[in-house]
Amino acid sequence: MTPDPNLQVDPRTLERTRQHINRLIEEAARLAESQIPPNEFYSELLQRVLQAMAAPAGVVWLRTPQGNLQLQFHVNLREVGIDRNEASRRSHDEMLRKIMEQKQPLHAMPRSGEGATADGRPAAGNPTDFLLLLAPILVNNEVGGILEVWQSPERPLNAVPGFLTFMSTMADLAARYIRNQTMGQLVGQQQVWTQLETFARQVHASLTPVEVAYQVANEGRRLVECDRVSVAIRHGRKAKIEAISGADVIETRSNLVVLMRKLADAVFEWNEKLVYTGVKDESLPPRVLEQLDAYLAESNSKLLVLQPLRDEREKESKKPARAALIMECFETSAEPQQLVSRLDVVARHATSALYNAVEHHRIPMRFLWLPLARLQEGLGGKTKAIAASVTLGVVLLILALWLVPYPLKMDATGQLLPQTRRYIYSPEEGRVEFIEVKPGEIVAEDRGTIRMFSKDLQLKIIQLKAEIKSANDKLNTLNAQFSDASPADRGRINIQKDEQINLRTLKFEELNDLIERTNSVEGQPGLFYVKAPRFTEQEKSNWRNWRRPVPGESPDRELLGPQWTVLNSDFRELLFNRTVQPSDPLLRLGDKEGRWEIELKIPQQHIGQVLQAFSNEKTEVLDVDLLLRSDPTRTFRGKLRRERIGGEATPHHSDTNNEPEPVVLAYVAIDGEGINPAEALPRDLLVTGTEVRAKIRCGNHRLGYSLFYGVWEFFYEKVLFYF
Repeated sequence: MTPDPNLQVDPRTLERTRQHINRLIEEAARLAESQIPPNEFYSELLQRVLQAMAAPAGVVWLRTPQGNLQLQFHVNLREVGIDRNEASRRSHDEMLRKIMEQKQPLHAMPRSGEGATADGRPAAGNPTDFLLLLAPILVNNEVGGILEVWQSPERPLNAVPGFLTFMSTMADLAARYIRNQTMGQLVGQQQVWTQLETFARQVHASLTPVEVAYQVANEGRRLVECDRVSVAIRHGRKAKIEAISGADVIETRSNLVVLMRKLADAVFEWNEKLVYTGVKDESLPPRVLEQLDAYLAESNSKLLVLQPLRDEREKESKKPARAALIMECFETSAEPQQLVSRLDVVARHATSALYNAVEHHRIPMRFLWLPLARLQEGLGGKTKAIAASVTLGVVLLILALWLVPYPLKMDATGQLLPQTRRYIYSPEEGRVEFIEVKPGEIVAEDRGTIRMFSKDLQLKIIQLKAEIKSANDKLNTLNAQFSDASPADRGRINIQKDEQINLRTLKFEELNDLIERTNSVEGQPGLFYVKAPRFTEQEKSNWRNWRRPVPGESPDRELLGPQWTVLNSDFRELLFNRTVQPSDPLLRLGDKEGRWEIELKIPQQHIGQVLQAFSNEKTEVLDVDLLLRSDPTRTFRGKLRRERIGGEATPHHSDTNNEPEPVVLAYVAIDGEGINPAEALPRDLLVTGTEVRAKIRCGNHRLGYSLFYGVWEFFYEKVLFYF
């Protein structure tokens, strides 16, 4: 079916279709970044593909680790007819194999094929009555799956490239999902490393040998996945079993512990690693072999490893190691070498931890803490000493909270703004046709910023011009009648001429006022501009008094005076082709070269303390600490004047909930008298709309009140207020 070349497509329909397809792609992109199960993802993906292409059937194939294609999800697969016979199925399978080799999107006409192959394989083809479209899902330049769609044969062939492009985009999103799933599996594999990191952190958390030994025994058994891990530490010439996994108390007189200690002594003397996997090594030293036989008779271990722990700092020493790990399994292990390898990893971390703990325990002069212990005993024991310390600490804390002065600071939020700023509005209701300025552009006074069209304005101008023309026509007629009229009629005609002249003058003035007020374009009724406002004389004077010359600028810059800068950033999409009212703000302009200030929103619950601070401190200015979101590592200083605080509270939606929280607007000066230049905001950080966190200094109060002001206010409001 060939499309009619003369067929006109509605541009709005094309735009809606494009937006719909973009929305489907954005939804699929969000799904690719989510954690939904694979079946659900491929179901949603295929449904969106079929919906966008208006196709009746489709399949998502995924490649298994063995290299085979596996059906992941399908829609109406049985209706297309690829399984009607063995030849059709084999032809379709060959088509799938072909796209896996080519790694490029392709399509096949209904009932089409390539002919017989030389190696005897069936020919790749499309055995169905539908147009076949295929797109590979490429993961790291390898085919990880195939997106297959059967399209109606009546669809025009010139739409096929667009279909394949769209399918390739969706296949890329499926590849992104596969990569994200693969990363999730890798994260699971890293859990073992996380456990090892936790083990290392725990064994190094203490310098007490017994605590470290218990951490090594209990956590090491979990990492090695054996039945028991024990820790032996050498004290002088004798070893001591400090910890056994799963045992809270070591019974030193039990046969198992005694024989384990003797075996550890023998291995310490041998100073080599002992590994027993069920068969004794007759080449072992006689004493080690003797103690091993005695211990195995008691423990019945099928796998035993006793590994001395020698730290890097003991390499030059000829003395035996200071500690050892004893790992045991009571059942025959299929992979003993794997358990031994895990024990080696645990041993590397346990060696330094046990060495540090033993070295710390051997440090002399640790008994400097004895005077504190005697004081504790003098107070009647540990419990009374703790109680006395806590009581003394509480008393000192209460005295400090009551007696120590501390500045009270009220929190507020705000934003940076030029001090000279304006919103501009349309003089007439109209539709925005063109925006003459860009975000951040410098705009001179009276420059047109937005071109608009108003049907009502067009009708007004046309009507006024028509009335002026009508008055002129009547005036010309009266002039023609005047020459032929009698003296009596000439008086009447003069009166009528004066009326038409007055009417024409009135309409001229009305038309000129309308054109001037709306900034209408001459000769194009209804077309008008929204212009940048003029600066007041006071604003110009303030600019000249405050402005600091910029290095390298033109000497004539001072003569130009202040200039507006477009402060909005997203107005083009919001305003273009939109009908606006005279009350709708269109653009926000500001003088970025002039002075700046912070528009502060003081919560209603804090404004009382701020206003009271002016009276208590007998001042008209309060210091304000400023923290910019764009530079959160530095604190700046500002000044809040009493007259710059608003007189009413207005609703404001906070970030934490949707309920309006009343705030009072105030304006903080960031430069000028009383502000140290080193603490003033630098010019390079002055960006319109930058969020500012502020703390208003409200004078010194008691430390407890300043720190827990919110708690006190809540307690007073909810409890004391009702008594």
